[in-house]
Amino acid sequence: MSNHEKSTHTKGDLVEAGIKTAENNEDAEFVFDKAMERKIMWKCDLHLLPPLSILFIITFIDRTNIANAKIEGMTTDLRMGNTDYNKALWILNIPYICLALPSNILMKKGFMKPSIYLSGLMFCWAVCVIGMGVTKSFKGILACRFLMGCFEAGFVPGCAYLISRYYKRKDFSARYAVFFSAAVLAGAFGGFLAYAIEHMDGVGGYSGWRWIFIIEGLMTVATTIIGLLFIPNYPKHSNFLLPKEKQYMLNMLKLDSGPSRPDHYNLTVMKECLFDPKIWLGMIAYFGADTAASSIVSFQPTILKSLGYTNAQAQIHTVPVYIVALAILNICAFFSGYLRHRYGFVVFGACLGVIGWAVELTVPITSVAARYCGMFAIASSAYVQMPLIVAWISNNMGGNAKAAFGTGFVIGIGNCGNLVSSNIFITTETPRFRTGFRVGLALTCVGIAASTALELLMFHQNRRRESGKENEKLELCEDALGDLGDNHPNFRYML
Repeated sequence: MSNHEKSTHTKGDLVEAGIKTAENNEDAEFVFDKAMERKIMWKCDLHLLPPLSILFIITFIDRTNIANAKIEGMTTDLRMGNTDYNKALWILNIPYICLALPSNILMKKGFMKPSIYLSGLMFCWAVCVIGMGVTKSFKGILACRFLMGCFEAGFVPGCAYLISRYYKRKDFSARYAVFFSAAVLAGAFGGFLAYAIEHMDGVGGYSGWRWIFIIEGLMTVATTIIGLLFIPNYPKHSNFLLPKEKQYMLNMLKLDSGPSRPDHYNLTVMKECLFDPKIWLGMIAYFGADTAASSIVSFQPTILKSLGYTNAQAQIHTVPVYIVALAILNICAFFSGYLRHRYGFVVFGACLGVIGWAVELTVPITSVAARYCGMFAIASSAYVQMPLIVAWISNNMGGNAKAAFGTGFVIGIGNCGNLVSSNIFITTETPRFRTGFRVGLALTCVGIAASTALELLMFHQNRRRESGKENEKLELCEDALGDLGDNHPNFRYML
């Protein structure tokens, strides 16, 4: 192996990645080996992303199957009122919002292997999904949905945190986008699956919508075996890397994380987490995108049916919407990682949403093709923004403790968008749904404002640090300096 291959990462590269090396002699001794790094990244990609993505596909199908069950007769069989479906949607999100952050803090504590923790959560909510298929009342649906929210709360934030532990900041966005693509793929697959299962109507004395829950719940139970067997442990305890590869990766990630990397929670670290405007702005941006995503997930079949499609046509027409969103997401994630830039792609996704919501609001209901195209724009907007915002926040958190808090907070609290979407698409407004589309448009604009504020804040901080205006912090004692995280004078934010 040539020396050139081992030293292609210059000091300038490291500064662009978010760290400065001149002040840290220990890190300066680390020798980059490009061939070794490529080999490690391939191993991580093959051992980490496939099992998590498979589990996420099943998770998303479980989360969205209620929308398919609705148009197959669930609301009629259970004598649900005009707003009961909306209640069934938002009740899941109450525990989801409250428990996402505590779950990620538990993940950070490492009290249980990720494979056991994530698979255990999945098994528990699978039982709830099956319960929805056999319940005889609307109250049973509410109870199962609430418990689902309790168990699902920790899954996506936990996966995001686990993935972030394996990759450098510039590489995380593309990997998280691959993981998040599973949700988009599940949206397409879920439509096909619901279309197939509905033909079981009457089998065993059960309606087609009941079989949707029962079969998909049993699929989830079976999938937990994949999680138990194949989800790796944290990097320090991983068993798919050779000892020298593991040590190289740990040193590489230590250097990439910057000069201050708190790996624990104390009063200083918790204060930095709770009062960091970056986390709050990221959460607001995610909130706007999540409203669009949850609207598509929960109401797309209903909206399509209101445009004149039959039940089967509505199920099938959801598929291309997700496929296009999947393609746009991965293109944006690739170039975002390649260019080491987040903001422009987040705003691009939001602008797609503005176009989509505007089309749905202004185009006549008789223009079915145009309204259908609007759904493409809204879905692409949501699925481009959400993974990039999570990656953006994770990239700019100093240390594993703050990264766990930041991703859990943004995904958990940002998921309040589900509460909004579940109450703005009102049955009596069919087929215009003006309230839903107006609120979606407004929150997308709020998301653009929050992302722009976040970009300007970090740009200003980088300029201050480049000019040495925060160097007085370097005079702090070693413990205090170590707890600064991304407030360390040598940390550079990824814009």
